[in-house]
Order: sequence, then structure tokens, then C-alpha cells
Amino acid sequence: MPLRLLVFSLVLTAAPLPAAEPVDYVRQIKPLFKERCSACHGALKQQGKLRLDTAGLVVKGGKTGPAVKPGDPAASLLLERVSDPDPDTRMPLEGKPLTAGEIALLTAWIAEGARGPSDERAEAYPRDHWAFRPPVRPNVPMIADQAWNGNPIDRFLSAEHAKRKLSPVTETDRRTLLRRVYVDLIGVPPTPDELNAFLADPSADAYERVVDRLLASPQYGERWARHWMDVWRYSDWYGRRAVPDVLNSYAQVWRWRDWIVRAMNADRGYDEIVRLMLAADELVPGNDEDAVASGFLVRNFFRWNYNNWMRDNVEHTAKAFLGLTMNCCHCHDHKYDPLSQEDYFRLRAVFEPLEIRHDRWPGEPDPGPYPKYSYGAAYKPIASGMVRVMDERLDAKTLFYTGGDERNVSKDKSPMPPGVPAALGGTFRVEPVALPPESWFPGAKAFVRRDEVAKREQALSAARAAVSKAQSTDNADGLQFAEAQLAAAKSDMNALKARITADDVSRVGMTDSFQTAARAAARAEARHRLDVALLDVIQKEAGLAAAKKGKNPAPAVAAAEKQLADARANAGAACRALEAPPSPKYTPLSPTYPKTSTGRRAALARWLTSRDNPLTARVAVNHIWGWHFGRPLVETTNNFGRSGKPPTHPELLDWLAVEFMDNGWKTKPLHRLIVTSRAYRLSSNPEASTRSAERNSDPDNLYVWRFPTTRMEAEVVRDSLLQVSGELNSALGGAEIDQDQALASRRRSIYLAHHGETRAEFLELFDAANPCDAYRRTVSVLPQQALALSNSDLVSRLARALERKLPSAWSDEQFVAAAFEQVLGRPPRPAEAAAALAFLDRQSKLFLAELVNVDPDARARVNLIHALFNHTDFVTVR
Repeated sequence: MPLRLLVFSLVLTAAPLPAAEPVDYVRQIKPLFKERCSACHGALKQQGKLRLDTAGLVVKGGKTGPAVKPGDPAASLLLERVSDPDPDTRMPLEGKPLTAGEIALLTAWIAEGARGPSDERAEAYPRDHWAFRPPVRPNVPMIADQAWNGNPIDRFLSAEHAKRKLSPVTETDRRTLLRRVYVDLIGVPPTPDELNAFLADPSADAYERVVDRLLASPQYGERWARHWMDVWRYSDWYGRRAVPDVLNSYAQVWRWRDWIVRAMNADRGYDEIVRLMLAADELVPGNDEDAVASGFLVRNFFRWNYNNWMRDNVEHTAKAFLGLTMNCCHCHDHKYDPLSQEDYFRLRAVFEPLEIRHDRWPGEPDPGPYPKYSYGAAYKPIASGMVRVMDERLDAKTLFYTGGDERNVSKDKSPMPPGVPAALGGTFRVEPVALPPESWFPGAKAFVRRDEVAKREQALSAARAAVSKAQSTDNADGLQFAEAQLAAAKSDMNALKARITADDVSRVGMTDSFQTAARAAARAEARHRLDVALLDVIQKEAGLAAAKKGKNPAPAVAAAEKQLADARANAGAACRALEAPPSPKYTPLSPTYPKTSTGRRAALARWLTSRDNPLTARVAVNHIWGWHFGRPLVETTNNFGRSGKPPTHPELLDWLAVEFMDNGWKTKPLHRLIVTSRAYRLSSNPEASTRSAERNSDPDNLYVWRFPTTRMEAEVVRDSLLQVSGELNSALGGAEIDQDQALASRRRSIYLAHHGETRAEFLELFDAANPCDAYRRTVSVLPQQALALSNSDLVSRLARALERKLPSAWSDEQFVAAAFEQVLGRPPRPAEAAAALAFLDRQSKLFLAELVNVDPDARARVNLIHALFNHTDFVTVR
């Protein structure tokens, strides 16, 4: 007997078969086929003309005949292939073999007759998948319950409640609602004054006015920028930071973070934001404020491997904006979605011409050009200016390779043209972009010239002041030096003006001869170099004179004479250079870049944000819904494909997507619609339901019959500690703050350095975003979180700060009430008040007995505040 048949027979005889319960095809067999077999034998592909997505098609088989023989496992080819000991021919070809239990399950199903539902249908062709069809606004359901018949969101949800016999809980109380919406929209709880003002406002629109005020707050931008930074994988630069060296992302990328905050606060359309992040340099060339938006692509940068940069651009553009796992196509056609390997390389070709670029920023030193890779060269992150992308290699070719190995280049398919997945439809048209002079020659920018002139005017002013001072004191040596300084400052200004003239002739299109202007600029620079050399000679002569007057002159004199000789030699060389025939080689005010961009990224950006694109709006509103309700409508936020989870509320998702686009892709109207819905105002307490069955029929609250209870995100925990203690620094923007300062800084957490190597430890404990992949954050409950709130120096300092802000003359009863209001946003319950008063009394007595020079009452009050910071109601949003 052949070896494979021997093994097959052993599997059939040795595998334990289910005893009493018949095999459930729908629950046990069909999911197994879908997970392990449908990539090659489903709706997308039918290798060997075999499909396994219905029981009937399994029996029918493919080119080699029926895959199974009902009632006869031993004669079933399918079992033989999945049991084959040869990994080169065993099915499935990729991934682990089926387990003995799975094979036993198939064996039992075949033995029982390989039956399936009589009405079972084959999977639709993948292009008919719900997410690949453009969203169409569905009709809003008519609801009998008038309490749920106002907001369209409520009407969709109420229809599901009725269908599933779910009875929603009652609305939450006003205190809880206000704290909920504050944390949700601006990331910190309300102050007691804000809470009391809301509670005292009886007007019908009091809550809506609070919502509008929060959406207009600068803190809104910081809160919601952090959400989107998760999806867009914001990361400060990382990679051997101690060296330092630049590997991943790039220094000054924080300007992109600030741009996101400003874009959120200005309520720029999401479509515009996406377009600018991908192609600001092509869509609004010369606009430095928006150029930093390309930080989305800069963040993916990896210095030592260009292919890594391209792979990340493809993968995370697709995941962030389309909710598709295009990275699966790097090695082979997608197993579930109608995405081919050619699609992958066409999308890569969109990014192929990219290069990093440093530009100046007003008021900051010139960072110089981006240092290209050179073996053994030292690289340091820039500390000024901005970093952005551009198309530099306009003729860059995208090579198609197989198996994920860059060495396996296919000559037949290379080079690949730029493009997008055909299955998603839409128009992708590439048109080269002619760039304005200030884009391809930054030295033409007005602020660059203004800053350079101002720097030289300051030097001239200082030199003239030095000459006047030397003249007034009759200091001959000092006057000689000051006059040499003035001569150098004047020639520097002259050289700058000559360089600007030459730049204009060459690049802005003036009609004067470039050769003449360039020679004049070169000669002016030579004059300045001579003046600087002569100034150095005077300095070295003074140094020699000082050395001769020293206590131990011999060594000092020898060194000073050497320095003077070198200075005179340099001056001589500078003089000869000035007298030489003029050269047209001068120093432009900046590097020169390509005058044209390919337009590939602009084409991608327009295609992505077209209303014809079926995914972009859906993916965006799904994220927004998830951040408001703790659970997105599509669980797999970065995978809307056939292997992802289907939406729990497909009609609501499509209605929101169309509403989003109809409102100019603006997020604030969508926030307002969501947080003013009845669903958003529900209690989070399941006991508030009039029926207890909901806890059993929908324990995961998929259909929003109550509001979810969630723990504050990491940044909200830290920022709320600062807020309630009155210590939060509300300044906006600026360079990243070292993560080591997380316990000392009073700035919001969004400004702490966040990158792929290290995050602030306090934030990391509370599940801060993984900057490499946070399409949906993980949430954990760890003892270290409680320990951080109990033992952190930050929490201790903030407890002391809050205690000092509350009047010391208050009685313990007044203090307890105020502390609860300040920290938890509610008064203490009777049992809590009694426990808190007993705690203060006990602590005061302990401190009085054990500590000297300490106010025992104040210390006890600090301890109570510290305990409230550890209260579950502080870190929980209900």
C-alpha cells in the first residue's frame, strides 16, 4: 500500500468519531471549509475547478471528480488530500495541516451522508461583497415609539430593538451624561462650576449648547487628533535614539501632529485631510502649512531599506483609508478579496518616486538638505525646519517580484504602471503637476530671504555699534578689529543680495544674463571670504600678543604663531581667489528640486475621496462610531473585506456614510448627531432595563440597548488627573516632550514623545496606542494600573496640588463633598461620606502621632484625594 494511503487509512481508523451527536454542517463543517479552504476553492478561485462553499458543490467535486463520496469516507478524495503526509501535496498548501480532530469531524460528516441545507447557496462573487458596493442612503425606518423617533440614528437602532425584542434602558442622569460627553469630546471631565451650571440650566437645549461649546473648544482638536493618530500610526522618530541615528519616521514629524489638531478644530473635511496627507505637495504646492500633512508618509519612512518604506505605504494607506489588507497581496493574489498581486504593485508604483525633504521654517535655522544615504556617514535628526515628501525620482520604475522576495523580479510584468484595485471602480487619472518656483526652489520664498537679510542687518548693527564704542574709547586695537567686523558684515550683506539676484535670474525667469549675475554673486562671496579671513588674522595677531604677555609664554607663543601663520595663509588664498577670473559658481539660497511632480499621489488621493469609492466614508464613520460607543459597527476596523466581520447595523453604517459625505465629509456635524441621540444618552447600567432578558439575549450590547461602560484611554487618565487637580497646561502644539517627562510635565499627553521603541510608561500601563498598529486599541485590566495610580509621584503631587486649592478652613464634611465633586463629578453617597470622614479622622491621628512638622489634617486630606484618584469612578466613563 502506498505510504499516503497507509497514513490515510490510519487516520480513518484511529481518529475518534463523534458518538451520539450528529455533525452540524452549518456550525462545524461550513466554517472549517471557509477558514481553511475557500481561498483556493471558493467564490474567488476554484483551483482544479473545485468549490467547497456548499455541501452540494463539495460532492460534485472538480476536474478529478467528486471530492467526497457520501457515506464512504475511505473513497473520498478530499480526506485523502487533507491527510497526505507529503507537505508539497497535502491540502491546504499553506498554513498548518488540519488537526486530527478536524479530519475526524469531516470523516464523520461524510459517513453521515455529507448533507447540507437544501436551500444552501454558493457565495456571491467577491465583487458583490457589501463593502465593495458604493453606499446608498437607505430609508430611515418609521418608529412607533415617539421617544426614539427623532434622531435618525435612534430610528435605525429602535428598529433593531423591535426586531430582536430588546427593551432599551432608561436615559442616564444629567451628571453622568455631562461627564460622558466632556470626556468623549475634549478628553477631560467638566469642572464643578461647569457641572453645576449645566445642572442649574432648565432650558430644553441646555445639553445641545454644551455639545456645541465642546465642539468649538481647542481641546476638541487635541482629543480627536489623538484618535486619528492611532489609525494613521503617528510616531515620532525612532531607531538608535541614543546614537543618535534616524531610522523610522523622522524628526520634526510633530508638525504633522499639530496640523491634525488644527485640521480637527477647523473641521476641515475628512476627504480634504486625506488628500493633503497623501499629496499636499501636488495639490497645494508651495503651501508650507499644509505640506507637513505628508507626515502620514514620512511616518512610514525607514532609512536603511527603501522597499520597507514602500511596503508600509501600501499596507497602511489601504488599511487606514480603505479598510483592506492589501499587504496580503505582497506575495500572492488575495485569498478572499478581488485584489491581485498586480494591484499591489500598481499601488506601490504610486509611491515609487518618493523622497524625504527638509525645508526651512520661518524664524528657525536652515536645517540644510536631507542627507542621502552614504555608507559610514553619520546622521543626526534635524532640530529645525520641517520634514515633508516630494517626488524626486520621476522616472522611478516599480519592479514586479514574486513570493515577497525583491530578487525574484518578473521581467514580463515589470515595470508596473501606477494604479488602484480595479474591483473598487472609480476613476484614476494621473496628470503631471507643474510646481511653482517656491516649491522646487525654496530659496525663492519670501520668509527665507527676509530671515537671511534680518540676520545680516543684525550683524551690521552690532558691528557699527562696536566701531562707535571703540572710537569713543580711543582704543586703536579695538577699532581695527571692529572695523574689520564691519567690513565682513557689509560684504556678507552684499554677497547675499548678489546671490538673491542670481537666484532670481536663474529660477524666477528674469531676463538679465544668468552668467553675469552668477559671476557677480561668486565674486561677492569671494570678497566676503577675504574679509572674514582678514578678520581672523587680526584675531590671531591679538592672540599672539596676549600669549607673549602670559606667565608661561613659550608653549603658548608657539601655538599662537602657528595659528597666525595658518590665518595669513588662508587670507592669502582668499585674496588670490578674489583676483582670479570670476567663476559662475556661487551658493544658492537653497537646493533645487524637480520642477514637476508625477501627479500619481494626487490621482490616488482624488480616487480615494471620490463619492464613487465604496470604502473611504464607511471606514471613517465606522471609526467615529466606535470611539463614541466603545464598539465599531464593523469589528475589524482595518478589514472590510470578505475575511473581516460584517457590520452589525449595515443600513445605519451606509446612512451615516452618505450623511457624512453630504455634509462635506465634516466630522463635527456627525459628532453632534451621535452625541445628541437618545442612544448616546442611555444609562450604562443594565439593571435600568425594564426587562432583564437583554443581559442574556445581547450580553455584548451589539444592538446598543444601553450605553457601554468603558475605562478611560491612557491619555485621558493622565490628562484628567491634571485637569481635576487644576494643573493642566492648556498650551497648544510644539515639539514632542521626552516621554521621561510624563510624570513632571503638565502638558496634555498628546505632546509626549510617542514612537515604536518607547512610550511614556504611565501611558503604556493604560494601553496607549501601539504606534505601529492601533487600528483598534487593546484594553487590559492589570494590577500595575492600580499600582501606578497608588504609587505614582505624579498622582501624589497632583493630590497635594488639589488639596492646596481647596479652602483649608472648610470643615471635613465640606471638604469631603468638594473632593468628590472635583474628582468624581458627583457628591458622595451616604456610606462613602461616612467612610471618608472616618478615614480623615484616622489619618489625622496617625500623622499627629508619627510625623513632626507636618499638618496632620492637610496630610490626611491629601491622602483622601489620592484615594479618590484611585476610585473606579474616576477612570471609568459610564
